[in-house]
Amino acid sequence: MDVYVYEDSVVPTLGPLITARPACDITIGTIALYEMLTQLGDVQRLLRPYLQHYVNSLGTDRIPHWGSVTTSKCSLQKPVEGHVLFVNARLVPSRTNLSTLKELIDRKQSGRILAGETLAAALIEQRNNEVLLETFVSGKDSSEGLVEEIKAPLIDSELQLIQSPQDFLTAHENSIDDMVALAIDSGQYIESRPGLFLKRKGDSDTSTVIDDFVSIRSGPVLIDEDVNVGPFCCLDGPLKICSGTRIHPHSWLGPATVVGRDCRLAGEVTASVIESFSNKAHNGFLGHSHLGSWVNLGAGTITSNLKVSYGAIRLNLSRNEILQTDRQFFGTLCGDFSKTAIHTSLPCGALIGAAATLAGRPAAFVPSLCSQLGNESPETTATVEQVVTALGRMMSRRGIQPHPADSDLITAISELSKPDS
Repeated sequence: MDVYVYEDSVVPTLGPLITARPACDITIGTIALYEMLTQLGDVQRLLRPYLQHYVNSLGTDRIPHWGSVTTSKCSLQKPVEGHVLFVNARLVPSRTNLSTLKELIDRKQSGRILAGETLAAALIEQRNNEVLLETFVSGKDSSEGLVEEIKAPLIDSELQLIQSPQDFLTAHENSIDDMVALAIDSGQYIESRPGLFLKRKGDSDTSTVIDDFVSIRSGPVLIDEDVNVGPFCCLDGPLKICSGTRIHPHSWLGPATVVGRDCRLAGEVTASVIESFSNKAHNGFLGHSHLGSWVNLGAGTITSNLKVSYGAIRLNLSRNEILQTDRQFFGTLCGDFSKTAIHTSLPCGALIGAAATLAGRPAAFVPSLCSQLGNESPETTATVEQVVTALGRMMSRRGIQPHPADSDLITAISELSKPDS
């Protein structure tokens, strides 16, 4: 089956995590929506223009910077028999939502499922919607406008969508238990000792190394191939560590933590997602936060995740727009490519844009490419060349070759971050 995951007009309002990557490639629970949808068929992304250009430009030359697989472009598969599934990119990748999508497919009849008044998913016949599908995947018209043209009966089912930046944390906390259980039930992991589940070895010659002095105080803890966990670490599940990641000695990973592939981690981390290729390689605290890819937190960087008043945390969505959340715990949402210097202190509810550089005590809202270096240093904006140069050096350390598409992506983000954009 062909599955098309599309971004609607709400996606750009969801904060810094979606600036440099598709909404469907943000980890929630244990996986991203794109990865979950591959269980249902061949998945194509229908994205904001600058991200679609990035994915198409990469083609099969290299994986995107967020580490997932991709294809060169969207194309309508023929013959036009059977059905096609459309899924809103804001759908939460949860076990419940996956079951609902499978039920929609198993009906083998056209149907739509709403989340409130917003289309969350639709199954339509290819042969009766050939013109609509060709227009959809061509990118000539707004995907959201075309979604409104989908004619299918309304199905009485529920699907959950991300509605605001705080939902990335809340949805993650609500779904991780079931998604960890789903991974274990799939048979991909074997329990090597109570609470510790190692991924079954595939064709790789690499092996996972878990020191004998690692404490699993509560499970389940999922660990993929080629992971190294040093001595005297404490792992409290539910928790997942993806392939190639290194956990340095004396680290504490608390419940609801998910670490992507090829990360370097140390210190204390709890209830947080760290996307692939990011580093928090020294002491410090990261709590109730979400870091994008290619993020580096300098030694001693700490996040504040609880107000001294114990009250609900406010988010500065921009320099003059505030959102009152219902969350008592909220650390940082940090976009891809951003970095902090040593001893940086991040406030509660910090929203850090893509490719930002921070030191000292940054503001609660930091635009993309912004540099706030503390000590009364003036706020500046990095050039595209500066960001691309640093990113190329980081990628080389992971054995990944920089691509011209990376520069195009940073250029597009720079244009979007300008005040009049």
